[in-house]
Amino acid sequence: MPDFTIGEHDFLLDGEPFRVLSGALHYFRAHPDHWADRIDKARRMGLNTIETYVAWNAHAPEPGTFDLSGGLDLGRFLCLVADAGMKAIVRPGPYICAEWDNGGLPAWLFRDPDVGVRRAEPRYLAAVRDYLDHVYDVVAPLQIHHGGPVILVQVENEYGAYGHDKTYLKSLVEHTRDAGITVPLTTVDQPTDEMLAAGSLDGLHATASFGSRGAERLAVLRRHQPTGPLMCAEFWNGWFDNWGSRHHVTSPADAAAELDAVLAAGASVNLYMFHGGTNFGFTNGANDKGVYQPTVTSYDYDAPLDEAGNPTAKYHAFREVIARYHDVPDEPPPAARPTPRSTCSTLRNGGATGSATRRHQPSTPSPPSRASRCCARGST
Repeated sequence: MPDFTIGEHDFLLDGEPFRVLSGALHYFRAHPDHWADRIDKARRMGLNTIETYVAWNAHAPEPGTFDLSGGLDLGRFLCLVADAGMKAIVRPGPYICAEWDNGGLPAWLFRDPDVGVRRAEPRYLAAVRDYLDHVYDVVAPLQIHHGGPVILVQVENEYGAYGHDKTYLKSLVEHTRDAGITVPLTTVDQPTDEMLAAGSLDGLHATASFGSRGAERLAVLRRHQPTGPLMCAEFWNGWFDNWGSRHHVTSPADAAAELDAVLAAGASVNLYMFHGGTNFGFTNGANDKGVYQPTVTSYDYDAPLDEAGNPTAKYHAFREVIARYHDVPDEPPPAARPTPRSTCSTLRNGGATGSATRRHQPSTPSPPSRASRCCARGST
């Protein structure tokens, strides 16, 4: 079976250097009928890996529940990644930020005001361990050495921007290993001395998050981690929008130049986002740094693949940059589809025609057990 490890200078796939060229695609922000299309377009752009968060509160809206059906079928999503010949990175948090409601933490956690969030507090850790058990039941058999696509699993998320509880981080690592996760574990932090020191942990591979001045940011990361592959695990190639504000866009040429600088430095990268998708229902989060700023329903993010799944100018610019360093598939990406005319229902007699919006995203039935088997057939 394949083997994925961390070498002195590179990620190693079966002992050979492997540069991770990844794109973020959150399965819970795209309709499951579109997963394969979005993954294929990532492959055609030249990416070899798909990264996704796992949103705890989407899977477990109430204690004692864990939904893996339809649009929450993580196993099926990862198997579609494998079917496309790509690798996968899983980031289960438990806190994911992601401009997602409560950063993925379930609201029911806060029914007890004494629960200590994102620290080594017994009640919080008990809930986290139960959550991670459900996630790793899906992820563990889909690791690369079992014939699956998963090559990396991230512990927490930009924790150095929040706290410095090393006991908490160690408890997450211990539980992750006890659950059968044996691929390399990573952390991600913004590349400042303070955040990297607070959010990193001995034995885990540190990565950075940034969107510009790549050589400078990677130098800070290298100072904290003298060996191992450099990686920007969140290359911010766009930005999210708040209600009442403008739609944020970045120049395709400028974003491509920043990506070029990261790749020229020999680093691996994860584009955040490759495809942003949609915050279905009321899953959009908010920021409050003195002013409350709720995120809009769209998570287009000015990503290479727009909210509707169409390649943008940024998509083509990134594909051109990647082709300078690695082979890209010969198949060109499909042309963008025309925007459909609005078909919104009108209100009549105080009521609305058409169907109501669901609490979460539309789902189609697909048994998780079938998805969990699809990648592993060749490994039994």
